[in-house]
Amino acid sequence: MNISVNDTITLRDIQRTFSNFYPYLKLAFFRKPHKRYEASSEDQLFFPDTTLSSILRTHVSGIFEILPSYRVTDVEQEFQKRFGLSVQIMIRERKQWKQTTGMDDFTLKELNELSRSYSDEYLLEEQEED
Repeated sequence: MNISVNDTITLRDIQRTFSNFYPYLKLAFFRKPHKRYEASSEDQLFFPDTTLSSILRTHVSGIFEILPSYRVTDVEQEFQKRFGLSVQIMIRERKQWKQTTGMDDFTLKELNELSRSYSDEYLLEEQEED
């Protein structure tokens, strides 16, 4: 998967491209970077309709290739290093998106599958309750 990064796109554009390839994962963008295994503060979250030109000090454009074998920490660090974007990869558990603070060493493929299994389990539980 390739994500095009430039001043004219919104954070939502990046999120959509990412989620098209990893439907059980989501990117969240924050004002401040976080350290490995750390959570980002929810009050630092950017709105998805924010354009890159409005938040980046240095205007850099490029293509970011993200492979399923990349670890969560590598993707988050690369967004920061190349584009100055503080990113958290989120996982869906039941009906909530949660930060992957303890899962930074998982690959995107592993994490997407884990999140899918959480979703499948939740759907089965809901069916059993009905």
